[in-house]
Amino acid sequence: VGSCGCGKTSIITRLVSNTFSEEYISTEGGAYNQVDFTYSEFGNQTLNMEVWDTAGQEKYRSLTKIFYKDADIAILVYDITNSESFKELQEYWMDQVREHGISEISKNVYFI
Repeated sequence: VGSCGCGKTSIITRLVSNTFSEEYISTEGGAYNQVDFTYSEFGNQTLNMEVWDTAGQEKYRSLTKIFYKDADIAILVYDITNSESFKELQEYWMDQVREHGISEISKNVYFI
């Protein structure tokens, strides 16, 4: 999660397809990706990770709440050249994930 234009899609694209594009295309609503990791250290167990790329624009904020449901991890992304994008993580995004991402009272969402 994070503000518009801070690099969320670029990070996910690198993770999913190991590519990078300098062309900026704004995410509308959200995008779903699935990534499998195999860990040889743990007997070649496979970890399946479902990744939602959320739009950062204000007009999509009511929609992005559904992507947090049952989230275990939220990756907080900001633009180091834009202090406002860091401020929004603290003042908006973290609270939204906490409020809408936890369906079980005893569950915690881990922020990275």
